[in-house]
Amino acid sequence: MSYKVLYRKYRPKNFVEIIGEETITNSLKQSIKENSISHAFIFTGPRGTGKTSTAKVLAKTINCTNIKDGEACGECQSCLNFQTSPDIIEIDAASNNGVDEIRELRTNVTLAPSASKYKIYIIDEVHMLTTGAFNALLKTLEEPPSHAIFILATTEVYKVPITILSRCQRYDFKKLSQKDLVGHLKYICEQEKIDYEEEALFEIYELSDGCARDALSVLDQMSKLKKKLSLESILNEYNIISNNVVEELLTGILNCNAEFIIDKINNFENSGMNAQKVIKKMINCLDNIALNIKGGKEQKFPFETVSHLIHELNQCYIDARINQNVYSLIKLSFLEQIKGEPAQIKKDIPKKENKEKPIQSDIKEKIVLQNKKALSIKEIRTNNCFVEACKEELKKLIDFWSTLENGSIKSIDIKDYTPVASSSTNAIFTAEEGSLADLFNIKHLDIEKILKKNKINVKVIALTHEEWNAEKNKFKIRLKNKEPYQYIDEPKVQNDGEKIKNQVEDLFTEKLIEIS
Repeated sequence: MSYKVLYRKYRPKNFVEIIGEETITNSLKQSIKENSISHAFIFTGPRGTGKTSTAKVLAKTINCTNIKDGEACGECQSCLNFQTSPDIIEIDAASNNGVDEIRELRTNVTLAPSASKYKIYIIDEVHMLTTGAFNALLKTLEEPPSHAIFILATTEVYKVPITILSRCQRYDFKKLSQKDLVGHLKYICEQEKIDYEEEALFEIYELSDGCARDALSVLDQMSKLKKKLSLESILNEYNIISNNVVEELLTGILNCNAEFIIDKINNFENSGMNAQKVIKKMINCLDNIALNIKGGKEQKFPFETVSHLIHELNQCYIDARINQNVYSLIKLSFLEQIKGEPAQIKKDIPKKENKEKPIQSDIKEKIVLQNKKALSIKEIRTNNCFVEACKEELKKLIDFWSTLENGSIKSIDIKDYTPVASSSTNAIFTAEEGSLADLFNIKHLDIEKILKKNKINVKVIALTHEEWNAEKNKFKIRLKNKEPYQYIDEPKVQNDGEKIKNQVEDLFTEKLIEIS
């Protein structure tokens, strides 16, 4: 079988063909020219960024008998026989990770190379070695024979012991930039006579996430499906959305076309697109639009709308962990921008006419408005906790909470929550994220039941760190102004159905659900 896949066919054969890593290749070439080559290297970075390819080029160049300006000549016997040379030993640490394999390496490394200047060991995925294997390798790396060179490659350098790292020259590879990878794809298309749309190559870059091997695999596959490599064919084949679709949704917001937005997002769901991938693609596109707006390159969309949408979709991505119907959240994120575009709100605010109004009158009006507004369960329980909060009750709660094990309360990770205030009737917990606080509040009856069994009879509520800080500041102000908290009765519900509805609305926020 003579056909070679593109990522193998276009694997770099010398330093100049390695794309996007000029700093690393220049450093290695300089070391070769000055004949100051280290006995051990470690190449680390994401997959598909050229670590193993660079290791092979380095091994080939080191053993070349006619090096030209730090590059292998490609013509000497060592270069011509490089692929079959017994002095270039490649080891896959994922499948040869035991002590016995490394001991065998230590025995063989003492033998002189058979046909080259150096015996070179390329150990791929070195982080997969066992602790015993690392210990066996350590002595060899510390005092290697003069004819041996080690090149280690890994995607997870933090798993490699510091004792190994300290004996190697380290080079960090990075994901390829859009400019470098798209330029490389264009070159290959021209060499392979592949007809292409430039937008398709940019989409391949997005799909590959800066990984050259993945990009070439996509190009290889797509070039055989259609005569011309087009953006549409890639979107259809990989079931993803384009930047144009995101712009259409933004236009739908500006035109207040809720029906269009709903239909468009329903189509994503019906076609089986992964919701989290859709959100990620939307955020990437909106991020570019926001940067273009601030850079003066984009004038069609208001920055405030785009900014708010990015924050909403980020929250959707987080909430996806505890919600099955993620597409409902996506739709709500877009629909909310129709009703609440910041620029429109500002236009609708009436001009202030309080210059002639007495200050006391203004304060009374605010108090009346607050009294008219129905307080949520979260606000009531926070208020009631502050009525008679005390350190003894909090200490009692903290001591018990620290003894609970994960699994005691279904779906709740105990470590995600911290008791911060408690009275004899109510307790407040904090969580890092809003979604975690929501989950706690949904499970509050289970939590209260566990606490009650241990003689802590309180109603609980969870706030985010930001909400808790805001409540603490309010508490300090009221304490300074000598305004005590008054106990507020929680609203009574007439039946179980009504109770569940009110609790879900108050504790989880009504925008995320539909109650029937």
